[in-house]
Amino acid sequence: MIGDSSPKQYIQVGDQQVELPGGLSVAEWALERMRAQNPRIRAYLGCIRLLEETLESNYAILHCSAGRLLQIWRKVRRVCRLLQTKLGPALEQPSTVPTLETARRNALYSYHALHNTVIGKLEEYPYRIEPEQLPAIRRLLCVSIGKIYAFLRDTFGEIVAHDPRSLHDSDYYLSRKFPQDIEEAEWLYATVDRLNDYMQGLGEVWARQLKTLTITMDEEQTLPSPRAWEEVELFMELLINGLSPKLKEVLTLTGIRYDEMEPLDGYAFDIPHKCKLILEVYAIGRKTVDRLKSRKAEALEAREQHLEDILACHAMVCARLVQLMTAIEQALQDLLAYVPLWLDSIERRRALMLTKNPEEIPPRYAR
Repeated sequence: MIGDSSPKQYIQVGDQQVELPGGLSVAEWALERMRAQNPRIRAYLGCIRLLEETLESNYAILHCSAGRLLQIWRKVRRVCRLLQTKLGPALEQPSTVPTLETARRNALYSYHALHNTVIGKLEEYPYRIEPEQLPAIRRLLCVSIGKIYAFLRDTFGEIVAHDPRSLHDSDYYLSRKFPQDIEEAEWLYATVDRLNDYMQGLGEVWARQLKTLTITMDEEQTLPSPRAWEEVELFMELLINGLSPKLKEVLTLTGIRYDEMEPLDGYAFDIPHKCKLILEVYAIGRKTVDRLKSRKAEALEAREQHLEDILACHAMVCARLVQLMTAIEQALQDLLAYVPLWLDSIERRRALMLTKNPEEIPPRYAR
């Protein structure tokens, strides 16, 4: 290992003199750059540029034509070959730069994990797939493309950040892909940030207005009056016409990963579906109760039975409404817990992408 007492060495990057770390000599860095680091960068860029041709949203992959799906499949298999024949061997080459060596080891560990899971699953299928295999291939591609792209972006960001030239020069930062990545990452972050604010507002409204009403219905087994129910109707309409479109907007963005898309896709369908059920159940229940009340019973025994029927209708409808509203509340609580964590994850990915100097990474994002 090179000692701290070694004289400082500098390389020329563009029009600037850049100090090499840890006393690394110009000759040593030139040799490593030629034999290891530049081949690594070229391998990364080759994989990223090929994979970017497949970067549809997961929703698009699940619903695209069979022809487009086969194109994506062939390109992903080519990326896998590049990973195995180019990038994998390039990551095996050690570095004399301590921080770059740490990044390389992290990338190599992640590559082996990717190879044992994603690439292995892709290779279980033949290069040419049969029509009956298309549904399974769609799901596999959604997961695989997201994980491969996450591996390439995250590990490449670390390796480039610890390259001595990273403050002044980087093939990736100068490539045509970088501005597109920045735009996609910023748009995804901004959209999820707006969703987070919206969710916080919905949570406050539910806690202030609807939670008490749900508890009252459960305890008293009596349908709210039409006037009291207006607040529920307004909130359900807000979820159907406000929250659901926002969830669907996020689902169509390119930057969303499959494991992030899955829960949102469920909520985007389940929440408005339950909201409509709540409105329909109340409308039918209220109509039934009003009809029962409008009937006249002459005999005392008939009046008692009539009252029991009304109370039974109240209780039955209230039980179903409480069940549905409790499910809505649980879904909102799950989203309220999930979205901030997801936003933090997106910000962490964005920080790794934008950071050229590792010292600029905020402490909570440092690995």
